Amino acid sequence: MIDQKQTNKLCLRWKGKQRRIGITGGIASGKTIVGDFLHQEKKWPIVDADLYAHEALRAESQIYKKVLLRYGNKIIQNSNKNNQIINRRALANVVFRNDHEKKWIEGIIHPFVNKRIGEELEKLKSKSVVILIIPLLFEKNYTGLCSEICYIDCPRNMQLKRLQSRDSLSLEEANQRIDAQWANSFKKQYADHIINNSNDDETWKLQLKKLYKF
Repeated sequence: MIDQKQTNKLCLRWKGKQRRIGITGGIASGKTIVGDFLHQEKKWPIVDADLYAHEALRAESQIYKKVLLRYGNKIIQNSNKNNQIINRRALANVVFRNDHEKKWIEGIIHPFVNKRIGEELEKLKSKSVVILIIPLLFEKNYTGLCSEICYIDCPRNMQLKRLQSRDSLSLEEANQRIDAQWANSFKKQYADHIINNSNDDETWKLQLKKLYKF
């Protein structure tokens, strides 16, 4: 899957004074709920890559314009020329069915996300602890931004169930979303902590309380 140079990058960690807790995991594993819980209980600020990915596609942004130019009416939610909104599900269906298109859109969105993460970390540099929720933390080489990585583990059957329920996806679509990321078993090898979120209960909270001593 990856060469030795890339493998070495997966082992990189942030060595600065600020404690940066990277939270990642497969799609629909529970990253956001874990981050929100730590924020509520510990008051640690959150830097969420998904928010910036959504921000990248905000109406009239340069990325928005490039995406509309490439895909046109296939991804338009509203046909009113003065109020064209990108249908994110339609866009996802295009991207997840074609590796070339997936690489293209990642090539314009991820530099923006990377820039926004850097800006937010600069704003939060006086904080002793920061949470970074980054779905593609390993895939996009964000390990060096984190002093530790907390992997939210969830089996595929549970991911599928949650994805279909949360996003109203077909089984095929849900499988495509999961297959677009590296395998959970591979990424877990490079995490510092693993939180098991396999069940529809809140045992993950007990694991977090033990890990972060509260």
